[in-house]
This record gives sequence, structure tokens and C-alpha cells, in this order.
Amino acid sequence: MDEARKWRRIDSALAIGAALIVACGVLVLEWSVFIVIALFWFENVVIGVLNVAKMLISGARIGGLGLIAALALGAFFTVHYGMFTVGHGVFVVALFGKSELGGSASGLFAPLAQMLGYLLNDREGWIAAGSIALLQTAAFFRWWTATREQPAFLPHLMFAPYGRIVVLHITVIVSGILVGMLKQPVLGALLLVALKLAFDLGAVSTTVSATVIGNGRSQRLPLRRFIISQERDARRP
Repeated sequence: MDEARKWRRIDSALAIGAALIVACGVLVLEWSVFIVIALFWFENVVIGVLNVAKMLISGARIGGLGLIAALALGAFFTVHYGMFTVGHGVFVVALFGKSELGGSASGLFAPLAQMLGYLLNDREGWIAAGSIALLQTAAFFRWWTATREQPAFLPHLMFAPYGRIVVLHITVIVSGILVGMLKQPVLGALLLVALKLAFDLGAVSTTVSATVIGNGRSQRLPLRRFIISQERDARRP
């Protein structure tokens, strides 16, 4: 079994395991559509934190000037992505969480704190959040290995997470609204879990090619598209 196939199976197993944990929460603990979407929002936070780590690591590998550039771009990314994530979280709470959270929180950060507290209120919530974090952390370490010899391109890293998150969450939110109209909360939550799983498995199975320059020669290497960011530049061309 080659290396790519081995990691593809590991990623698929982690994605399926995370989906099964959330599905069990829906079926056994009666988790709502709001909790499922809140877990997906929490994944955005994990992706953002790991992307900052990727930028700093890539900058350090380039050298002193690279690290300075990574710090500057990382700070910009933190503010911009943070605003995007906060706005998205407030939207999720306003659209899906008012009935469960009581609608008492106002402002930007209070609804997010209330949503996280509600999500991580019990052991099962921690397990589900941990499984999602594990899935993204595994992809991060795969990226670490793939870019060890050739650092990733910093500007591409800065924008890498947005495409995945926008496409996935617009789909999830629109689906959540449609599910609410159907008045079938359990079925709707399971459909959202299945949609997310299909998206992750599609990311696992997608491969890309990158050109690696070494010793004066160009070599075409097959590289998988990482779950964490769907980036096309795992290695700098």
C-alpha cells in the first residue's frame, strides 16, 4: 500500500468516526440541528487556529524575513478570519439557536460564548468536538510532512480556508433552513451530518499534482488535497 492510499484511509476513517459520533448524539441524545451546525462552526475555529500555525511554520522554514512576513500575514488573517468566524457564529445562533439558548445573549461575543457553553456542557459534546479537532489535526500533521522540504506559499495559505468554509456552510445553512421547514428535526440533523461526511470524503479522495523543484530538476508528485483547507499549493511551485 503506498503512502497516499494509507493516509487516505486514515482520513476517511477519522471523517466517518467523527460523523458517527455526531449521528449518535442526534439519535441517542436528541441533538438538534443547531448543535450539529454549532459543531461545524467549531470546526471553523480549529481550522483557523491550525492555519495560523501553518503560516508561522512556513515562515520559520523560509528564514528570518519569512517569519516576519508570516507574523504580519498571520495577524491580518487572525483579524479577518476572526471577524468572519464571529459573524458566522452570531448568524448561526440567531437563525437556529434562539429557542435553545433562550435568546438572552446580545452583542457579538456573548452569543458565541453561550453557544460554546451549550455545546460543551456535557461529556458527549466534548467527545464530538474532540473528534472534529482530531480530524483537522491529523490533516495538519500530514501537511507538516508534505511541506517539510519545500515551504508552502504564504499568501496562498492566508486565503486557503475560505473556499472550503464558504461552500460548505452556505450549503449547510440553506439545508438547515429547509430542514426546519420540514418539521423533521432528527431526520434533518442526520441529513446535515451525511452532507458534511460526503463533503469530507470528497476532500479525502481528491488529489492534486504539485511541481517540486529540487537539485535543478522538476518532478511531478501526486499530492492529496488536505481536508483542513482544500489548498492547491501543499508545496510551493
